[in-house]
Amino acid sequence: MDKELNLSPTRNRTLLAVVLACSLMGNVATQAFGLSLYVSAAFGLVAIASGIALFSSYRKNREAPRN
Repeated sequence: MDKELNLSPTRNRTLLAVVLACSLMGNVATQAFGLSLYVSAAFGLVAIASGIALFSSYRKNREAPRN
């Protein structure tokens, strides 16, 4: 039960990119089907947050030396 999570920067960026893409698709779908504005706003907020986190992760790890 003592498994450690393998959270490499590449895996984190991939996960953030998937969350960003899914939230953008969800936002477009809610707008296309005319669902509640609150649902669309929630998808939009998730998209903005994941986009900022993805950019921050990219900038932070860009300066790290590569072997």
